[in-house]
Amino acid sequence: MPELPEVETIVRKLQTVLPGKVIQKIVIFHPKSFIGDQQQLIGLPVVAVTRKAKIIRIHLTRELNLLIHLKMTGQLIYADDHQRLGGGHPTEDWVKELPTKHTRVNICFSDNSQLFFNDQRLFGWVKVQTDQEVADTFAVLAPDINDPQVTAAYLAAKLGKRSQAIKQLIMDTTIVSGVGNIYACDALNLAQIHPERPAKSLSLAEIERLVVATKSVIQQGIELGGTTFDGKYVNVDGLAGNYQSVVRVYGREGQACLHCHGTIVKTKLGGRGTYFCSQCQI
Repeated sequence: MPELPEVETIVRKLQTVLPGKVIQKIVIFHPKSFIGDQQQLIGLPVVAVTRKAKIIRIHLTRELNLLIHLKMTGQLIYADDHQRLGGGHPTEDWVKELPTKHTRVNICFSDNSQLFFNDQRLFGWVKVQTDQEVADTFAVLAPDINDPQVTAAYLAAKLGKRSQAIKQLIMDTTIVSGVGNIYACDALNLAQIHPERPAKSLSLAEIERLVVATKSVIQQGIELGGTTFDGKYVNVDGLAGNYQSVVRVYGREGQACLHCHGTIVKTKLGGRGTYFCSQCQI
């Protein structure tokens, strides 16, 4: 599943190519994937590409926007005569002729460049929203983990006396946005905190450690362009990330912890594969 570093990487790439491009037409291959009236957008130029949490926002004129959520298997691929860039869930769609059987929406620009939204499982979506609707959508989301607003004091106040496992709570978007499974596992390892610890059992010093660790792994993920675990696509220029080369615990069951050389184990927590060191995470 694309996480915040992957989404941030896509946004940064699209921001280099989309502003100024004018929408010529939008082809909808699957009605479930597109919400709104695409005819409203014909002839509108792109102003900017940003994000909040894992929602990508393509700003247009006339106070209109395209919001895009990749969910589990979504991809955004920009293509013109010279390059192909973007990212998301790594599949053969990255390298096949576009559109593919998984292309759900195709945004065509007046200069013949195109933006393809691919999604195998049909969980993702593209929505037309006004500026006010975007504000309402974003208002229910907690600040991103890498926002300066997220401090130890902020997180401590949100956690309060809650007894849920700390890993599940730092992935809760009503508390903080942008912490997915891979980075939650790695952050807890870096902070030397067991993922199943009840949140209320953490001291303020431990929460401070966790905030610093989580911001660190997210920033490292952004710098490395996100994660691409499918070995067939790790070298696909313009699409693949490289965080998997420095991952601390995720996917490393049975290997040595980078901190203490203890053994990394895997368990299930909240329905997700959870990796941690059996020795130093307490």
